[in-house]
Amino acid sequence: MDPIFDGVIGNPGVRRLLSGALKSGDVSHAYLFYGPEGVGKRTVALRFAAALVGEGDRAVRGRIMHGLHPDVVEVLPDGAFTTIGQVREVIRGASSRPFEGARRVFILRADTLNLQSANALLKTLEEPEGETVFILLSTSREEVLPTVASRARGVRFDPVPLPEVEGFLAQRGAENPALAASLGRGSVGRALRYATEEEMLSLRDTVLSAAFDLSSGMSGVLRHAGEIASRAEEVGERKEREILEAAGDPDRRAREEARRAGRAAREEAAAEALDLLKLAYRDAAVTAAGAPELVANLDRRAEIGGVAANFDGADWTGAAREADEGRESLAYNASPEAVLEVVLSRARRKILGTSRDW
Repeated sequence: MDPIFDGVIGNPGVRRLLSGALKSGDVSHAYLFYGPEGVGKRTVALRFAAALVGEGDRAVRGRIMHGLHPDVVEVLPDGAFTTIGQVREVIRGASSRPFEGARRVFILRADTLNLQSANALLKTLEEPEGETVFILLSTSREEVLPTVASRARGVRFDPVPLPEVEGFLAQRGAENPALAASLGRGSVGRALRYATEEEMLSLRDTVLSAAFDLSSGMSGVLRHAGEIASRAEEVGERKEREILEAAGDPDRRAREEARRAGRAAREEAAAEALDLLKLAYRDAAVTAAGAPELVANLDRRAEIGGVAANFDGADWTGAAREADEGRESLAYNASPEAVLEVVLSRARRKILGTSRDW
């Protein structure tokens, strides 16, 4: 296996496939990396791009991993979608020669391409000039327009087994690797964030408080939704601040990139909050079913057990479905706070067995 993937956890089949392509020189002009969030798609994409551009040069790999190489362009969506303006910029870049390396590589979120931007990209994606390679990322193949997916080689990523994630975190000296791995839900990246970022555990704790506060009425729903939205905002602000600080004396382009990254981090945190809400209700469901060993929030088993016992007969599965539907609503640029208000209100009705609004 190519040393470019040393340290990458999970998905050995993917690493063997890409290593073989590098060794044989049989590199496709476009790849579609698809699988759950946080299972290593972006990390592998950047490592693969480093091998394609820098041909094993470790200094080049370091620059690419930090977003500092002109021949590797990662396009972050402008909000929920990658705009046609961004795609046109990619097309112009793909028609030019590499600045330094052997190739140019463009990394895009395929599931954020709407019909207009996807159609603009199709010809370049099918027949890129020179040695340009596209790496498209998506949470699933079904989220990508068929016209785009058919022009790229599909590479599936699977969740990483929990023991591997826990072992990886333990090697890095994580304080509570079992909890972080469990909350990571098969994602090394997500688990690492729970192990290292206080904001993530704070978000989790805020979500659990909202999920299991079932007696404070509509005022409680509004308060909890606002608190969760504020936690997501904090995650985005920190990300934007980190990028600006790393840039030193940021120019207009750096400030714009920081703004986009901050907004993306806020949106990811809001989506994670809804996933955590679903996880909380799922934990209550498995506890009520007599399988508390399946609880993901390991440190809150006793609390969850108490709630499940106090609300015997609650439709915890239905509550989890409400969180799932709320997660889907975020894709349409709905306000996270408004979505959370609706989800929490509907989930309470499922749990309490009432149709009334607060």
